[in-house]
Amino acid sequence: MIKIISTLTILIALSGLSFAGEVKKIVIQDIYWIEIGDTADRVFSILDKSDVVSREQKKDPYHPGSFIEIKYYKVEGKSFTIHFARVLDPGPYEVVKIITHP
Repeated sequence: MIKIISTLTILIALSGLSFAGEVKKIVIQDIYWIEIGDTADRVFSILDKSDVVSREQKKDPYHPGSFIEIKYYKVEGKSFTIHFARVLDPGPYEVVKIITHP
């Protein structure tokens, strides 16, 4: 089973197909990066408001009275979603999840 998954991963990589997936870091303009744990202020200093395609808010199940902010971005042809939440409440919003999209 592991060999099949490895072979499938190689075939996907060789085919040039891209799939949505959770990542720990994303590179922007080949010089900036955003990663899990970054503050929202740091992210907003790298990305422009015009890069946001849409956004939504959900209640944070781990922190009553707090929200998870989900922003959908498109930068240089790359589409990705960043989830912001308070890791310590009260505290700054931090990146808790990054998802890339094809």
